[in-house]
Amino acid sequence: MSNPFNPSFRRIPTIFLNRGQLINEVVEELNNPNSPYKVSIVYGMRGVGKTTFLTEVGRKVKQAPDWLVVNLAMGSNLMATLVDDLYMKASSDLQKTFESIRGLSFSAVGLQLSADLSKPTLSTYQGILTNMFTKLREKGIKVLITLDEAKSNTELKNFAAYYQILNREDYPVALMMTGLPENISELQNEDVMTFLLRGKRIALSALNLSQIEISYNNVFKRSGFQVTEDTLSKMALMTMGYAYGFQLLGYLVWNVAQKSKTVDQDLLDEIKLEYLVELDQNAYTKIFSSLSLQDKKFVLAMAQSSQHRVSIKKIRERLNRPSNFVANYRRRLLDDQVIKSTNYGEVAFTLPFFKEYVLQQYRFEQGLE
Repeated sequence: MSNPFNPSFRRIPTIFLNRGQLINEVVEELNNPNSPYKVSIVYGMRGVGKTTFLTEVGRKVKQAPDWLVVNLAMGSNLMATLVDDLYMKASSDLQKTFESIRGLSFSAVGLQLSADLSKPTLSTYQGILTNMFTKLREKGIKVLITLDEAKSNTELKNFAAYYQILNREDYPVALMMTGLPENISELQNEDVMTFLLRGKRIALSALNLSQIEISYNNVFKRSGFQVTEDTLSKMALMTMGYAYGFQLLGYLVWNVAQKSKTVDQDLLDEIKLEYLVELDQNAYTKIFSSLSLQDKKFVLAMAQSSQHRVSIKKIRERLNRPSNFVANYRRRLLDDQVIKSTNYGEVAFTLPFFKEYVLQQYRFEQGLE
């Protein structure tokens, strides 16, 4: 059997822990025309499972005969892609209906425009799409548009402006986007996208450690590996609920344990360094580089504490800054999911071994001075 874990970003792994209750809630809400989920944003730091969540919602929605799911990607002409994908995802009857729209036809390579529309503008695509959505509404077909890793650019602004028109005219079209916290904040500050503030924000946080332990148990034991409950618990703790960590650790353990078919503490010790290196290179370096200078000073003050849960008072004393200053950066880091609130007045890191990474970065910087 090949390795069922996949630590590659933006690819759907064979083994994953879906957020079943939340996914079902979102799918159910999408069928309510007055639901705030008609515009929803799935956000979280790199590696928390946003793409997997979006894919699972889309998979469940499209099982209903009265739904079409269209997946768009940043970097493309969103309006033109939407036209093509609506046609490709439609039934043969709907395709014939679309082909009746004056001035256009479809082929194996996509949209074909008549001579007078050979140089389409933004308004051209808006007119075509409005015709298509009108015909879909007449047929009782609803549409879910998904957009992974949204970032502010001209294409998205044009698309967002058009989506607002669809929304105002009550077309049965829902929009679900994913993005990093900092990118979502930037989108919501754009004038043309303020409607996102009225949408539903879905924050993906840590996975349940018990679920992780059960999943590891099922995968490894059913595949003939010897592993104790104590080792499984330690594996779950090594991930701290981080979805990418779950995939990465499972992948490394599976590969190293192939010969012995035994997963124990010695094996975890053996792969720990590679686990940390992969976390650092593939996730933490990008997460850390996105932090501001003051953010980095805040997390360094946390990392220099001997405690897992660090009091805000101690952070304030180490930074030698007033309460309102510290509170501002605490809020920023909570929003970015780098830290989490524990007891009153205390915070902790959300990511496995991130404290060690921060201290290592500090040592590197000190060595360069």
